[in-house]
Amino acid sequence: MITLPRFEAKNTAQKADTDVIFVVQDAGKKPIAPRGPYGGAIDKFRKGDSFSGKLGQIAVVSFGGKGSATHAAYVGLGLASELTAEKVRQAGGHTLSRMLAEKVTSIQVLVDSLLDLKGAADSDKFPSAFAEGYALGAYKFDKYKNLDKKGSSANEPVGPAKVIFVSKDKSMKTALAEILKDAQIVAECVSVTRDWSNEPANFGTPEYFAKDAQRLSKEYGISCKVLGEKECAKEKMDLFLAVGQGSARENKLVVVDYHPKGASKTIALVGKGVTFDSGGISIKPSMKMEDMKHDMTGAATMMGAVLLAARRKIKNRVIAVMAFTENMPDGNAIVPSSVIKTRAGKTVEVINTDAEGRLVLADALDYAQDFKPDVVVNAATLTGACGVALGKHCAGLMGNDASLTAELFRIGNELNERMWELPLYDDYFEDLKSDYADMKNSANDAMGGTIRGGMFLKQFIRKGMPWAHLDIAYTAQNMGQIPYLPKKGGSGMHVRTLAQFASEY
Repeated sequence: MITLPRFEAKNTAQKADTDVIFVVQDAGKKPIAPRGPYGGAIDKFRKGDSFSGKLGQIAVVSFGGKGSATHAAYVGLGLASELTAEKVRQAGGHTLSRMLAEKVTSIQVLVDSLLDLKGAADSDKFPSAFAEGYALGAYKFDKYKNLDKKGSSANEPVGPAKVIFVSKDKSMKTALAEILKDAQIVAECVSVTRDWSNEPANFGTPEYFAKDAQRLSKEYGISCKVLGEKECAKEKMDLFLAVGQGSARENKLVVVDYHPKGASKTIALVGKGVTFDSGGISIKPSMKMEDMKHDMTGAATMMGAVLLAARRKIKNRVIAVMAFTENMPDGNAIVPSSVIKTRAGKTVEVINTDAEGRLVLADALDYAQDFKPDVVVNAATLTGACGVALGKHCAGLMGNDASLTAELFRIGNELNERMWELPLYDDYFEDLKSDYADMKNSANDAMGGTIRGGMFLKQFIRKGMPWAHLDIAYTAQNMGQIPYLPKKGGSGMHVRTLAQFASEY
């Protein structure tokens, strides 16, 4: 779990263990000396191969106590001509890792060495990108470690206890303070998603997440409504309830509503919250089944996004509808061949109980549309086929509105929470036609599995409602190839994208 870095904004140099200076490469891939007193060391580096200034490379030099800091950390950003905000964000993650390894207690980030890089695209975003990457990297989930030991490290930050951002430009101080505040807010809300995703399945039950959503909503000053199974039955959510009927734990539908005064638009975010997915009667193989605690990350992502929207006080209303259930194979569990009526009035033949996420979302999507939103976006760890199609480098994106999917694609790429659009041609629904119901929840082969999941969900979107579906099955966890994301466990990806989308829509 995260303890936010203690960021401070200053106009003058402070005493710190280490000064952080940014270095880019010239066309010959040699480091370019920054202005000021720290440029001399770069001249020496240019003569050798120990530090070239490439992205991810950090050189720590000792100055023996001279000046404001004992050490200087030269943070490589790569070629000056190819510098982007995302590379600076990644440098934030790299810097934190190195400072942890060096056991540094305080650092001073010389922001002016970033602001000097004005020729690059997005240069105005560099300070916020670095702060965000650093803050996002400061995460660990050790809630269940060393429980027998007295005391707690809960108030100790991950990395240096003090992180000072210094710019001699006095006009920057207010802007810098706002930048640092937003970076901490982003990390705070993303950490909620990560924490929820990482919660062990025996603790992270539907009831647990419902109560935690109520706690967080109260803390953030927004409303929260929880529907138990009796309320869901009254809402005729038979499909949602069917998924959980093999579990001893009660289904919970959680609705978190950020509703600012004067909001002109309403964004509905819908998340799959299967707290553990055994596959039900169509049981999964045992290998890596422990990762199925992450099958509720769609809901966790929507919780993080609505909290970030609230923290940023965006102008639009944001409603998160999160459907929590557990998919288990006891004697009450649904069986293949079951035909179930949905809240929307359509019937579904269940031929695979491990294609349960779309069943959960069908009723949740229909419920969310009762709020008459301007747009609906859902997220789910829906299909293993998404990883086959796209690997771990982007999520699957589908939808019924070209301008909506284009906007999500744009924002996702800007924030390096990438997604790629897959088609929803009507022909794909042919595979989901049933002899006994309006549709079936899966087909009998592995062809186009991600698109079939999207086509199933599309059947529950009302006429004229802009809708997009994010399949985050392979970006929800273990995304450590990105320096500011955890190597293992929940990534928290797409929280930033969805919050930004909700603000701009």
